[in-house]
Amino acid sequence: MSEGDLVDLVRAEQEKPAWTAAQFAEELYHRYGWQLVACIRDPYQFAGYICCRSVAGEAEILKLAVTEDFRGQGVGNLLLGKAIARMVEEKVTRCYLEVRDSNQIAKSLYEKFGFRQIGHRKGYYTSPREDAIVYKLSLAKC
Repeated sequence: MSEGDLVDLVRAEQEKPAWTAAQFAEELYHRYGWQLVACIRDPYQFAGYICCRSVAGEAEILKLAVTEDFRGQGVGNLLLGKAIARMVEEKVTRCYLEVRDSNQIAKSLYEKFGFRQIGHRKGYYTSPREDAIVYKLSLAKC
């Protein structure tokens, strides 16, 4: 991910309240942050992104989104798989994330990769107000 992706990132952002270009730009330079984007090269089309942080053997997935035109085509699988591979390379042993309780597609994706529900955050999301499910993935020690 680079500053050149900011327009596509904001356009792809579905969450309410959505991240702004400034928030994505800040994440680009976060000390422990790292991001991946998925795009089709010919012709260039932005397909999705994932924003993560990792430090001291733990990681967090902050955002994962696939643009509407590419949903159901394996982009989320690709992004999550690549992110987990990077975590393994960095010797991460645990990864956490929150997801809207109603987001069955995301929950299924995370569970397919081995994430397990470990908690519940009442009223975590706004617009609309909704609970979050907290997930954890345990990764083998390298």
